[in-house]
Amino acid sequence: MDKLIREQLLNMVESKYGEFSTSLIPGCNNLIGVRIPALRKLAKKLVKDNNDWRQLLKESDMYFEETMLRGMIIGIGCYKDNDVDKGVKELRQFAPMVDNWSICDCFCTSFLLCEDYREEFLPVIIEFLESKEEYKVRIGFILLLSHYLKVDLDGKNVSRKKVVELTDIEGTDNHILKYIDFIFQRLAKNHMEGYYVQMAAAWLLAECFVTCPKRTWDFINNKGRDTMDIYTYNKALSKICESKNPSSEVKIKIKVLKKR
Repeated sequence: MDKLIREQLLNMVESKYGEFSTSLIPGCNNLIGVRIPALRKLAKKLVKDNNDWRQLLKESDMYFEETMLRGMIIGIGCYKDNDVDKGVKELRQFAPMVDNWSICDCFCTSFLLCEDYREEFLPVIIEFLESKEEYKVRIGFILLLSHYLKVDLDGKNVSRKKVVELTDIEGTDNHILKYIDFIFQRLAKNHMEGYYVQMAAAWLLAECFVTCPKRTWDFINNKGRDTMDIYTYNKALSKICESKNPSSEVKIKIKVLKKR
């Protein structure tokens, strides 16, 4: 990261926040304590003030926050440039730098270019999902969660249901989600047992349920139950039940599905 930017970050440090954040990210020993909203604000300013924002990223990173900021700059910068080929290149180049769930998830949510070129990014996502590297696989799942789940056949955004009732899992979904079958296919194919991959897959399936309850109900009763590993499957059920969306009656039916 550019040395002047590093100086800015060091002036934004909150030591108590750093101690708290470090406890949430196992193995992270280079976190200095800059809040994510402050990093996002800085990333937006840097991209706005620098047409050639890639020049800011030539130096290697020393701190967790520098890599987090790098991911945000790439996400915002690629969206601004609107160049899918360069975006694919940046995604591939940044992926090996991701070594924890926090940087992974913030980067994926920031990478909005995916929403304008979903089909073009699918081959890279498949490549990541078929990787043997835990965080590449997590990137694939979180990109699906962030940019592919809640979109219908016309490319319009679909909201999560406020409450999932029994009628929602017994009837038909109000919307046909464009990528729901692809997402189920990839969840069924995943056999990596890394904790951060399993948690991402479980989170994705839980979000599928509150967005497309009928199709997801059918999946977790059939192919998902037959193909997903026990830990991921049961963790997804737990996440569904932890959510406020399903009614108490639906949660009872979900809990019965737990694999032993």
